[in-house]
Amino acid sequence: MTNKTRKKRGGLKSPRRTPLNKTFKKYNKSSKYPYKKITQKMALEDFDKLKKVDEGNWRSIKGIRMVDYGTYKLRVRTKYRGKSNVERWKSKSHREKMLGFAQRLHTGIYNKTGKGKVEDIIRSAISLAWSTINSMRPAYAMNMYKAHGATRVLDITAGWGARMVGAMAADIDYIGIDSNQKLKPAYNKIKKLMNGKGKSKSNVKLLFQKAESVDFSKLGYYDFVFTSPPYEYLELYEGMEKYDGEVGQASSGLKLKGRPEFYEKFLIPTLKEAYKYLPKGKFLCLNMPDSMYDEIKSRWKPADKCDLDYMISKRHGSTLKVSERKGKEKVYCWKSKYFLWQK
Repeated sequence: MTNKTRKKRGGLKSPRRTPLNKTFKKYNKSSKYPYKKITQKMALEDFDKLKKVDEGNWRSIKGIRMVDYGTYKLRVRTKYRGKSNVERWKSKSHREKMLGFAQRLHTGIYNKTGKGKVEDIIRSAISLAWSTINSMRPAYAMNMYKAHGATRVLDITAGWGARMVGAMAADIDYIGIDSNQKLKPAYNKIKKLMNGKGKSKSNVKLLFQKAESVDFSKLGYYDFVFTSPPYEYLELYEGMEKYDGEVGQASSGLKLKGRPEFYEKFLIPTLKEAYKYLPKGKFLCLNMPDSMYDEIKSRWKPADKCDLDYMISKRHGSTLKVSERKGKEKVYCWKSKYFLWQK
């Protein structure tokens, strides 16, 4: 390609390519994704540590391994900007470029001790360059339940399982709803493990269907609603309906488009139904960006309180300080004025 041709394309530079050494060439030969390897023992040890997390420590990452033991492989299949990490990895050109980036991390200041495991660094490179499909921290969910005196929690978009793990670590009963049928085996796997070898006393009820189709009057008593709803179509989960048709994905949580059907057909009707059966004085809380709160407020009503900022976890290799990550998401809460249910 000539310099003249490059100018016509807006002066874009060719992607940086790093010749791969022997270690990284090995990974380039296979399209097999470098999944995390989490054993049952690792998950149980992590769950036990979560139980002991102090109520003042909302930022602890204990419990994440239990979540990953169940749903990690499904997370990396979630589409972000049109493709999942697994799909990108299967492309040899994408994979080779990614491995070059990982190799630079491995040989640079990122691995200054020289003890970094190659697969861990590859996954860090994927998170930095492609996407990180995060899960809520179970410790945050657990401490939210304790702070609100919850005895039976309703989660209307259960997601990757962190809020169930947080509930079960505190022996709090949990109702989870999610439209992704593929989550069912993963949820049952970790629920059985936590109730069994994990010795959790929680009673758990799971419904794998669209939340807007659930008859909330038949769920029984619950005294706290807590969830982190999908950020419109920022991430496309398996089984997720596109209420607004084939629309483009936002590039970040700060650039959501305010898709009307997402709110009017799904989120607002579901929130109203969940709120209707919440006992008087109890709370419905949502972890979400400011832009989503504005959409909900305009279509329903303002929140009664805004809890502490949800501190977004630092990604491996990121240089952002906590102060720069803070404030991107908050927890908005609505206090029930009804008294339809009594325990």
